[in-house]
Order: sequence, then C-alpha cells, then structure tokens
Amino acid sequence: MKSITYKLIMRDKIKLLSRIMRSKSRKDNNLRLLHLADLHVRDKDIEEACRCLDYVIGTAKERAIDLIVVAGDLFDSRDIKLDSKSAKLVIEKVSTLADIAPVAIITGTPTHDGKAPEILRFAKGRHWIHVATEPEQIRKPDFVLTLVPTPTKQFVNNGSIVDSNESLSGAMNTVFADFGAQAAGYDGTVPHILVGHWDVSGARLPAGQIPAGQDIVISVDQMMLADPDLVCLGHIHQKQMLGGRAFFSGSLYPLNWGELTDHGFYIHTLDGRKVVSSEFIESPCRKLLKYTLDLTNDGQIQMPTENILGADVRVDVKVWQDKATTIDRDNLRADLVRLGAASVDDRLIRIPRQTVRCESVLKVERLRDKLVAMAAFKGETVPESILLKADELETELADELIGRAV
Repeated sequence: MKSITYKLIMRDKIKLLSRIMRSKSRKDNNLRLLHLADLHVRDKDIEEACRCLDYVIGTAKERAIDLIVVAGDLFDSRDIKLDSKSAKLVIEKVSTLADIAPVAIITGTPTHDGKAPEILRFAKGRHWIHVATEPEQIRKPDFVLTLVPTPTKQFVNNGSIVDSNESLSGAMNTVFADFGAQAAGYDGTVPHILVGHWDVSGARLPAGQIPAGQDIVISVDQMMLADPDLVCLGHIHQKQMLGGRAFFSGSLYPLNWGELTDHGFYIHTLDGRKVVSSEFIESPCRKLLKYTLDLTNDGQIQMPTENILGADVRVDVKVWQDKATTIDRDNLRADLVRLGAASVDDRLIRIPRQTVRCESVLKVERLRDKLVAMAAFKGETVPESILLKADELETELADELIGRAV
C-alpha cells in the first residue's frame, strides 16, 4: 500500500513540476491551443497527409502548444483497416502530438469517421489522448473541454432516439445548456472550450464540398447556450470565424478540385477566459490551380497569368464540338509543365453550335419568322400555307380560332 501511495505522490509531483517548467518556458500563463479538423486521411493522399501532419507537429513544438484538439473526420472512411497506411500514419502522428501536449479528439461524420478514431485510445504519448464518441465534458486545472461529436439521433435525450432532425436540433439546446451549467459550476477563471463537428447556419462551404442533405444545422445562438469562451469546429472545409468565438479550421489539405481555399489549422491563445488571439497557420499542402480556356470565340490559347510553379493544374478547355479534335492536348500539357506545373489535368468542354445558332430563333418575335429561322437552321423551307396559318394564329382572336376548330 505504501508503495502505491508513494508512486501516486511522485506522479502528481512530476505533473506539477512539468506544468511549472512549461509555464516558465512560455514566460506567461496563457493557454495555447492548436485546433485542426477534417484530415480525411486516405491511402491515396498518404504523402500529402504525412507532410502536412509533420508540419503541424513541428509548429506545435516550436510554439509550445499546451492543448491539441482534433474536431472530427480524422479518417475518410469508417471502414478503415488497422493495417492500412492511413491507420498507421494517424496512430503514429497522434502519438507524436501527444508527446508535445494532451490531445482531445471527437468523432466526426458517421460515414467518414464512424467508430474508427477509437483505435487512438490505445495510442501512447507523454500526455493523455482522449477520444470522445458521445457528448462529454473534461475538467482539468487549466481548462474545461466540452466535446460534442457529430449530432446523431441516439446520443441526446438521455440516450433515447429522437424522431426527426428538427427534434434533434431542438434537443441540442438542452445539451449545450447542461454543459454550460456544469462548466460554470467548476471554476469560473479557467477557459471553457467547446469542440464540435457539425454544420452552422451562415457558414460558407467551399465549391468542392457537397452537403450531405441530412446534416443537423446548429446556430451560433444555440452553441452560445454552453457559454463557451472558444468554439473549435470541424465539418466545413473552409476556414472561417462565426459569431466572434466560433472557428472552423477547414481541411488540412485540399481533398478535391473544388477546395481551392486556404488550408491549415488555428492556434488560439487564451488568457484565462479571454481569447487573446486566433492565428491561422497555412499548411505546406499541394497548390491547386484551376482555370478555363474559352476557344469558342476563335481566340488563341492563353496561358495562366498566375504563378503555377509546383502547382497541380486543372484546365477546362471550352471548344466547339466540331473543333474538339483540332485541340493539341499533349502540347497544351507540355506547355504548362514547362511553366512549372507539377501535374496537369486537362478537360475538353464541347459546346454544340446548335446552342448558339438557335439564338437566332429566340431573337425574332413573329411566329412566321421563328418558323423560317428554324427551317434555315435545319436546311429546310417552310411552305407558304404553313406561314399563312402562323399569321392567322397570331392575328385572329382566340374565340374565333376555337370556333373554327369546333
């Protein structure tokens, strides 16, 4: 018994000494929190994920980070295999992050994370790693963390299943309010940080992110029922701030050609319950550049004016359908590579001339003229008798035409 008691005392002393040394090395008592989300790690992007996560690790060391939160969607598939490159990479990098500071992780979208992040409960580091699969609150001497994974119909209302998205959205009011009351009763001087993975009304989505259609949309006012000092969010792949205290970190690197916005993570600095700063750090992810060449006006191919050095370039070439075979795509790709593109993805958008020629039909007003224009487009002629009938349709009264038909 004495041996166990001695070990517990020594453990507590070591933790206290570590906190004191860490505080001295920072030269202040601020809490520095690193916030990232939406990694969607998958084998085909493993090198990109590794490079960006190594940058996160290096920044965390350099900036003496005190707490790391991952706001969901670590994985791209809930069916991740333990022996896959993605699983091994995430376990390795999260363990390394836990050598720097405690790591709190919430599960994200069920179709992406599922229960996969639970494997990280077995990852080891100098500090703790906590994975939340349902709403919970962690209270530590320096902060209070409220962790709320993607809302599902099972985890609210004391575990009972709600019957609709509207009911779930309403039930979240109780969830937030309860956690706010718990945080207030703990210590009014330490920061309360809410971590969540959901859509927020008014948030901007990048062009490449398609809403799932069944997302529960949470408002800023609802989140504020928890009375958080800072809200760290995942799910939307575009970095942004909402309501002054809520932040989406966006995705760590682009997942498709629609995600052409900035990518990276936030470092939030808090002094007690006050957020001193929220700094967005861009990751060294691959650069995507997308532009369109319109050759339907008989123009010459114009190379992009942006700096494409080291970029993956996507070029959409708009061309008349009957001229598509005249485009030298190999030469176009070679020109872009010579300008410094790391890779080139070119696509022809074939425009039928009929679309434009039919404008002549739309521009004329008289039915007779429309028939003549349409016939000319098809290389035909319209009998005079048909044109006379068209004149009658436009000039005679509706009652007269109906009477004649009867």
